[in-house]
Amino acid sequence: MNKEYKYDAFISYRHCDLDKFVAENLHKVLETYELPKNLKSKLNIQGRTIKRVFRDQDELPLSSNLEDPIIDALHNSKYLIVICSPRLKESLWCKKEIETFKKIRGRENIFCVLIEGEPDESFPDEVLFDEKEVKDNSGKKKKVKEFFEPLAADVRGIDKKEVLKKIKSEKLRLIAPMYNLDYDDLKQRHRQRRIRRIITTSIIATCAFFLISLYSVITLLKISSQQKVLKLHQAESLVSKSNTYLDKDSKYSAVKSAYSALTKFKGVKMPYTSDAEYALVESLGVYDAGVAYKATNELRTKGVVDFIKVSDDYKYALTIDESEEITLWDVKNFKKIKSYADLNMFTFTEDDFMFIGNDKFVYISKNGSAKIVSIKDGKVLKEIKKKDYSFEALRVDSDGKYLVLTCSPNLYLYNLENYELINTYKIESKHTYSDVLRFTTDGSTLIALSSKENYDITNSVKSVVHVFNTKDLTERNSFAIDGEYFMGMTEKDGNIYLLLNKTESMKSSMVLLSYNYKDDKVNYTKVYSDAFGKELIRSTAEGTNSLALVHGNEVRIINMANGDVLGIYSTSSDIVGIYSSSQTDLYIAFTTDGSSNFLNLNYKENFKNTGLFELNLNKYEAVSYAGEGYFFIPKYENRVIYYTQNTNKKIKELDTKIDYPSDQGVSVKDYDKLKKKYNIKKKNLVKKIIYADNKKLLVVTYSDKTASIYNVKTKEYLGMIKHVDELQHYFGKDNYGRIYLGNISNTYILDKDYNTVGHIKSMIKLDKKNNKVIISRSGKYYSLPIYTYDQLLKEAKEYLK
Repeated sequence: MNKEYKYDAFISYRHCDLDKFVAENLHKVLETYELPKNLKSKLNIQGRTIKRVFRDQDELPLSSNLEDPIIDALHNSKYLIVICSPRLKESLWCKKEIETFKKIRGRENIFCVLIEGEPDESFPDEVLFDEKEVKDNSGKKKKVKEFFEPLAADVRGIDKKEVLKKIKSEKLRLIAPMYNLDYDDLKQRHRQRRIRRIITTSIIATCAFFLISLYSVITLLKISSQQKVLKLHQAESLVSKSNTYLDKDSKYSAVKSAYSALTKFKGVKMPYTSDAEYALVESLGVYDAGVAYKATNELRTKGVVDFIKVSDDYKYALTIDESEEITLWDVKNFKKIKSYADLNMFTFTEDDFMFIGNDKFVYISKNGSAKIVSIKDGKVLKEIKKKDYSFEALRVDSDGKYLVLTCSPNLYLYNLENYELINTYKIESKHTYSDVLRFTTDGSTLIALSSKENYDITNSVKSVVHVFNTKDLTERNSFAIDGEYFMGMTEKDGNIYLLLNKTESMKSSMVLLSYNYKDDKVNYTKVYSDAFGKELIRSTAEGTNSLALVHGNEVRIINMANGDVLGIYSTSSDIVGIYSSSQTDLYIAFTTDGSSNFLNLNYKENFKNTGLFELNLNKYEAVSYAGEGYFFIPKYENRVIYYTQNTNKKIKELDTKIDYPSDQGVSVKDYDKLKKKYNIKKKNLVKKIIYADNKKLLVVTYSDKTASIYNVKTKEYLGMIKHVDELQHYFGKDNYGRIYLGNISNTYILDKDYNTVGHIKSMIKLDKKNNKVIISRSGKYYSLPIYTYDQLLKEAKEYLK
């Protein structure tokens, strides 16, 4: 390490009990550590390896101003070590330390130590994100947010004793990069130093050749044993990563980590563990019953995602991200087709790009022209240029015949078959077009909004609704509406419904306009006070006549005929998307915290559905329907996550009805006798007892989500199962000798040593004869093949391709 630094490392932490405990002990461990002699000689290090570590409680002098000494210490520290827990994000002082150090030394000299919670709730944004310069097609540099996975040590434990043990074992993960050493190499050298000491001691202790030989054999066995332990720890780390990725709804990364834990990691063959097999089953979803929508894939972009649009046939998607790129995706295979880096993100909106049918798309480029692109080969088919000004917004009709563009005060209508200009319309002076352009579903009518210039903030800005014939862009009607912020349009039976907002005296109101575009008559205009509208959608179920207006975390259901409020529903957080059921008067609202809410107008109900959508993140920006699934945009991330129901193509529907298994529980009155007979631990937590395997096994489920297995004949304790629901049924053994225990919601597969190697939802029967499991879904029955270990590896290998 460079000697000009006063401190080798600066430890930043919250002054809470556990955080302080970790900081103190890490301080001691680092200052007492010694590199192996051969490495010290190679690195020209004399004396102690790490001479001094700064920790504010020990080093900070008494002063009324704490800022100057700490900044001075940061300037004189080579590395920054951040003690990460959910409490860290609450400390503005710790954040300032990280930001200051990044400016001085850069992020590559910052290390994290995870002591509690999950990484996404414990690692601060100052560590996870950074600005990066990228070049667009013209070679111009621009800055985008980029996610960084920090170098981190994981010392989480169930108590301080376990945490301290992990600090001692994980110290090399922090020390290795301080000397530009590979972590595994340092561990190997550390182990070799210990081995050399043992061998030296044995030579001094005995000169008998037999004893030396014997000791050498023992040493080799120890080396082999230590290597196995190291590999086992690496496999456990990969399993932990797989589980973390799964919790973050990143399936690909989860499968990759679990697969590596069972095969090879960086060229080193990993030992088999049941936890790794279980992680692979969960990440692949091979036993997925298809009841819940789960993350099955994702689209990775260069910058943080702003928008996504899906083609009408759901085969393609367009994303816009902060790197000023528009990217075309093959949704079926989740592959990028091509990116176009010529957007102006300062002015770009959702009205600046759109699919044209299912074979083309159009967007407004940085130079203000409209570019029409072929999906087949990604080539630009036509560029419609505007010499004097830039185009501001665009819209394509549902049949892909017409393209309308705005450049205030003009509208331009183009024929998309030959790209010829059909007509231009100019609005009266002192009017400007907003970004609002909407075709009716039959393509006959175009709706556009313009606004009068009004600089008096005490008065609302009057908007004008323009109604045009599509084929020739002739205006057949126009009328004013007391609203300025357009938020959406829907239609039914020749009536269109426009949602706008207006602000008066710092108060917002929603304005709903109903207009019959066939008779060119305004049906009604309704104002709903104390609300700023975000979205509207109509019910699509047959025989229904309602609209849903979204504002914040509230939904108002409106009677389409007269605008009357039929019901008001609130959700746990702000709504990012809402969809209607095609079967009944029901709406599904998705919120920023990842919950799905069913709003049932018939029963005046609003309930949070916890089973249909498994959205594991807690911050979402938007959602887009994609046929068999949904695309969700997580906040501040450079990816779009795809959620769908069934992931296993080998699932087959059965035409027979299968009865649910009966509860196989032992009578409660026999519990006390069995507790004593088997000397059952956690007696007060016993929740359920059943017999299994023709009464050869006794299975005890506890209220703390664990279960014990006993040998009925010998009363011997055989093992503990963790993270399980109440076990009510023994479904039997498959052809590989594995046991199936569970209930009608969750079933667990146990190997011959009673380790959990698989999990199945909604299982109701084991079909040993056909080597299948039977599951129930929405009143129907399906079969899935039972996967052997080799088959799991094959599935993972195919998926990762």
